[in-house]
Amino acid sequence: MLSPRILVVVGRIAGLQIFLVPQFGTRASFRLEWPGQDSVTCRVDGDVARELVASYFEGDVIAVKGAYEPRPSTASPKTPWIPRFCIQALCGPEAVGLAA
Repeated sequence: MLSPRILVVVGRIAGLQIFLVPQFGTRASFRLEWPGQDSVTCRVDGDVARELVASYFEGDVIAVKGAYEPRPSTASPKTPWIPRFCIQALCGPEAVGLAA
């Protein structure tokens, strides 16, 4: 199996949902939107989720590093699959030359 390609994605946080799962800690999901581009569905957990929740809000511009989650090999071909971008690190907009 190929390892996922690490990418940096930039956008404005939209639809932020924060979850506290007792067994697994803080998790969050949201979309990154940027004019003229498709939105990217993102998920984040653990220490990175705690950092995101403490530092960023709905509407903030952010740069994140991660990889797209592959479709599970056990999933039926008829099962709808929306690729999610799994965030591994927060870069901040200044990392890609954007003003905060």
